[in-house]
Amino acid sequence: MIHRILIVTALVCSLAVASAAAAGGGDYLASRQKASGGFAEPGGPAAVSLTEWSVMGLAAAGRHPATMHRPGGHTPAHYLAGKARGWKDAFTIERGMLAAVAMGKNPRTFGGVDLVRRLRAKVASNGRIGSFLSSTYWGVLAFRAAGARLPNRSDDYIRAHQLSSGGFSYATGAGPDSNDTAAAVMALRAASVPCGWKVITRSYDYLHGLQRSDHGYALTSSAGSDSQSTSWAVQARIKCGLTNGGALSYLAARKRSNGSYNYRAGVTQTPAWVTSQVLPAVNGKAYPIR
Repeated sequence: MIHRILIVTALVCSLAVASAAAAGGGDYLASRQKASGGFAEPGGPAAVSLTEWSVMGLAAAGRHPATMHRPGGHTPAHYLAGKARGWKDAFTIERGMLAAVAMGKNPRTFGGVDLVRRLRAKVASNGRIGSFLSSTYWGVLAFRAAGARLPNRSDDYIRAHQLSSGGFSYATGAGPDSNDTAAAVMALRAASVPCGWKVITRSYDYLHGLQRSDHGYALTSSAGSDSQSTSWAVQARIKCGLTNGGALSYLAARKRSNGSYNYRAGVTQTPAWVTSQVLPAVNGKAYPIR
């Protein structure tokens, strides 16, 4: 009898370990949802931006975030719709549009606000969207996600700001980095810029220079590899059908037993944010997520 109990106990333990090992990033993000419908880092309150990145990551992983909720709690759609009227600057409008689309919602009526019209008011005559280069990249992606007409000169504005290194920066006068370069590539591809154009090939060359010996990508030339930068680079390369075997192996090695991803080897920080931004790449997706 004792022998049988030991066997059963061992089986239960084995199943528990296997279950933990099999946990996915979507499972982890689902565990970070609050009763409000928003998502939070461990020990922290629900945050709008994290909720937006989370619903995009969940959608990329094949989930249906619009209807997810805790027992007796609200959905992310409810949580974000209640915040929409306060979205005034380009970045908050863009993330809201992208999140709405990822949840299958209409960004023209989300939370009683026409986010497309609100973002259109942020487009300058030279094609810049908002105040930054980065807000222009994400503005193009947001308009594309919404199925809206792209501003006439935004792709020209982006191309005109490629740096001599081939990379792109967050703002005029700043240095290049992998994340903004990847976002610029995704925006240019959303604007139908061909993969063979120099602006795209030079961007890929810049990103290649940031790939480290562990196959992960770094944020800048002086940094080591990290999971988010690797995800951004993978997504940019997906846009032109390039392979990413080594980078995906790097990301697989950063995955923890609870489904979350470490920021880099042995470093766990903002796990919900990191996981939400890694999920598109490991699921073969790229922004905008529909």
